[in-house]
Amino acid sequence: MKKILLTISAVASSVIGAMAQSPDFSFETWNNVQFSTTIQDPQGWASLNTLNVFTATPKSVFKETTSPFGGTASAKITTVKVTGALIPNPYQSGDIDTAGLLTIGQIVASPPSIKYGYNYTWRSQVLSFQCKYTPMAGDSAFVLATLTKWNGTSRDTIASGKYATGASTTAYELKSINLTYDPAFATVVPDSEQIFISSSIYSHDGAKVGSTFYIDDIAWSGYNSTDEINGTVNEVFVYPNPATNNISITSTVDAAIIRITDITGRLIGNYSMTNNKANIQTSTFASGIYIYSVLDQKKNVVNRGRFEITK
Repeated sequence: MKKILLTISAVASSVIGAMAQSPDFSFETWNNVQFSTTIQDPQGWASLNTLNVFTATPKSVFKETTSPFGGTASAKITTVKVTGALIPNPYQSGDIDTAGLLTIGQIVASPPSIKYGYNYTWRSQVLSFQCKYTPMAGDSAFVLATLTKWNGTSRDTIASGKYATGASTTAYELKSINLTYDPAFATVVPDSEQIFISSSIYSHDGAKVGSTFYIDDIAWSGYNSTDEINGTVNEVFVYPNPATNNISITSTVDAAIIRITDITGRLIGNYSMTNNKANIQTSTFASGIYIYSVLDQKKNVVNRGRFEITK
């Protein structure tokens, strides 16, 4: 029986390199999984779907096009019974035989495992996403976000955060994870990102076949710095990200101006905020990465982050 290496600890310690494709956070692009011409995963993501090619494990991740949150598709993750493979439980002794998961990474064939992560070099403060959940009785879903850095011999966890819910919701809701940074790495910039999404609980009994978690429009935002931004904790939500013709930036504390520069530091413009929100037309922006700074009435920077424009 094959042993699939899917431990949560591997999120922080596994080899993370430049995958062939960057993860699609809007779940619009799907590609065939390894060894199949019909079964698909979102671009840059891996799931248990590959097991369907070799075992009786049902397909567990689907391209949801009937009622997606945005665009043409969302990701639908359903807990299934795993057969013909063993998945070590990351929280307690034993193996998991009931699971539904989606993670940034790719399946490797020998030994059968998931290579986690994708290159990421920014001290983001918030991971936001749209989601809804239909749990079976006693079950709960979670989203785990981790930023790490290779130190030459192992991988350090720079920041991490988790969202969990057992509540049933029939409509998409905006949720966020506020990352906690390790003070030992206060000046360290990560080199990788990892997002692990599960439709069922692992830390205790309760994973149930049929629990279904929907997710769409994942976005990093904000910036964590110990020496540049002080004062009230501020979360900033950026939607959509990546953007094309317009982008909305919302602050949770009083803010007056959004200042946008390109990746070289060239000023693109200053944009006024109304009720702590700015809607910015980006149709004239060239494709690429942009940096935003959120300023209060005294023009102090209370947060910063980045967004991407794609054409």
